[in-house]
This record gives sequence, C-alpha cells and structure tokens, in this order.
Amino acid sequence: MRPKAVAEGVCQVSLRGVNVFLIEAGGGLVLVDTGLRNSPPRITESIYSLGHLPQDVAAIVVTHAHRDHVGGLAEMVRRTGAEVWMHPDDAALVRAGVWGRPLGPGRGRTRDALRRAMNALPEARHEPVAVVHELGDGDELPFDGLRALHTPGHTAGHLALLLPRGGGLLFVGDAASNMVHTGLSFVYEDLDEGRRSLEKLAALEFEAACFAHGRPIRKQASRRFRDLMTRLDAADAKAAGRAAAGAGPDAAAAADDSGER
Repeated sequence: MRPKAVAEGVCQVSLRGVNVFLIEAGGGLVLVDTGLRNSPPRITESIYSLGHLPQDVAAIVVTHAHRDHVGGLAEMVRRTGAEVWMHPDDAALVRAGVWGRPLGPGRGRTRDALRRAMNALPEARHEPVAVVHELGDGDELPFDGLRALHTPGHTAGHLALLLPRGGGLLFVGDAASNMVHTGLSFVYEDLDEGRRSLEKLAALEFEAACFAHGRPIRKQASRRFRDLMTRLDAADAKAAGRAAAGAGPDAAAAADDSGER
C-alpha cells in the first residue's frame, strides 16, 4: 500500500492506530515519528514506493516519547543512518530507553479511565537511542523552513511542527486528535498545559493539519482549532454552571467529550 499524499511533497503512512509522515525536502526525506516497534518494514516500504532509498532520509523528527511514536526509532536509525531531532525533555527519555511518564487526570470519565489503565501498566523500556539534535520552541530545522513548536501537555517535551508550504501545514503530533471530530488528545501528562498548547496552535495560521491519530485536515485547519477552543471553553462554562447549581463534582466529568463535537 502506497502512502497517502496529504499535501505537496508530504505523505502520510498509516500504521496500526497511528500515522507517521514523510516530507520531501531538499532532494531527500524527513521522517516525522516512527510508529511502533513493528512499524519499520511498513515505513521502509513507503520510502521505496516514493522512489527513495532509506539512506535518503536526512532526519528523523520525533514529536514525543510515547511507544507508538518512538517504538520503531532504533530500527529506523539503523536502516537510514539519519540523526534524531527532539525536544530535550522527551529526548532524555529516549536516551534512557524509557517510554513516557505517568499520566495526569484526564477530561471526563472515559479519558480518566484510560489514564488509570495506562498508569497501571508495568514500566516499559526500550533500546536507548542517541538524540543528536535538541529543538526548542521556534527553532527552524534546515529542511525547507520546517519549524518546531513546543506544545507541552500530552508530554512535557511534545513538539508540533509547522511547514511553510501551501499556506502552512501543521504536524500536530498528539497535541490534538482528529478521529471523528477535532478534539483533545486521549491522554495528557498535564491537561491544563495541553489546553494552553492548543490555544497557542489556534493562534497560528495554517491551511492544513496532519494528526498522529485521525484524518488530515486539508483546508482551513487553523479555523478548526479555533472552533475547538470555543467548544472546549463552552463545555467548561457549562460544567462550572452545573457544579455551582449543585450538580456536584461529577458535573465536569459528565462533559467528557462534549466540547469536541
């Protein structure tokens, strides 16, 4: 199966429940995230289908250190010889061979149940990987103006990426999801921080957006982010009103996904 073109020179490789991306830049490729441990053969097949060799991958940019984003990292480094770029907060986990940190309380019962289940899992470790390049907020990579945006919340070192091509293309990572609707990510280390990061993204202008989980948005993507913030604020105000009226502390939990429709 060939990767799906989502914008000029950008392809989405759909794996088991997560997407990674290949960006044509400077005659080579940039790989955004590496999927799960069993993902490298599918990613490599996609590279060949675009008329490239694995050695044409000039960089691997990782949005954050969860197993569905760095599970295939060590093997993709071996296959491509590319250097890894990350935010230092999550780079420290990758260098130590650790998948993620404990998750904080979620928005609503469903997400909070998922958070408790994930935190109950035994600590998982992986092969340590060298991260050569550390990225801070606003840093520009030498690949067609690709820019890093520090968007903490889902993890402390989460990065989104903005490519100034075709009106702007945002690689969201797990700062948000776009399954049925554009909405919050499934889990967060710090939900409040994640909300502030969404506000930061919603203040930008970009025509398209690609998500680690869900479908791409090809037109007026920044408006969808601003609409999401409006819905989340309205849901919070409704839950606060119910609590003030005596509905009890479960009022906020009852909102669950109500701000994301």
